[in-house]
Order: sequence, then C-alpha cells, then structure tokens
Amino acid sequence: LMKEYQIQIKLIEYLKSKKLPRFRFFHVPNQGIRSIKYQSILKKMGMRSGCPDLIFEFKGGYIVYIEIKTTRGSVSKSQKLWKSISDTLKTPHFILKGDFNYLKKEVDKVIAKYHN
Repeated sequence: LMKEYQIQIKLIEYLKSKKLPRFRFFHVPNQGIRSIKYQSILKKMGMRSGCPDLIFEFKGGYIVYIEIKTTRGSVSKSQKLWKSISDTLKTPHFILKGDFNYLKKEVDKVIAKYHN
C-alpha cells in the first residue's frame, strides 16, 4: 500500500508529463516535524494548518485546491475547516480519496473542468 506522500509524488510526475499550457500546480509544504521555534516563525510567515496538498492555477486566475487521501486516510479537523471556508469563498476544493490510478483519473476530471 502506498503512503499519501508517495501517491502525491506520482501525481506530480504525472502532471509534469502532461505539459499543459496555461496551467500551474504546486504543493505548500506545511507538514512535518519542526522545532517549536521554527513552527512559530512559519506561522508568523503565514503558514496555515489544513492547507490542501496541491494547488492548481488555471488561466483567468482560477485557483483549485486538491486534498489527497489514501483509501484509508481521513480528513483532519483543520482540513475540514479549510474546505468549509473554501466553500464559503466559492473556491473549488476537492478531497480526493483512493489509490494512484483512481486519483489520477479524478485529477484529470478536475483539469478537464477548469482548463481552457
């Protein structure tokens, strides 16, 4: 069974291979073990708990959030809150759960919906 970060790496490799014009994607690295001092600095710099795994940017300023979960993964309280605020702001936000092949198809659906 692949871990979430392994699936995400494969998804990034897949997205790079597509070479889509007018499309940018990135990850905000807000996970991991850090010292309390460094966590404090990052928080002051704007790091927010619950930030989705991937951010897609499309022509016209469209931003789409993607949260990746393994089949056994669960959404944290801070991730649920982020999704709720995204819904209020009308920012597309997808929580995709499954294995790599399923997630690849779901990511393709998101791209098809927003890429022009």
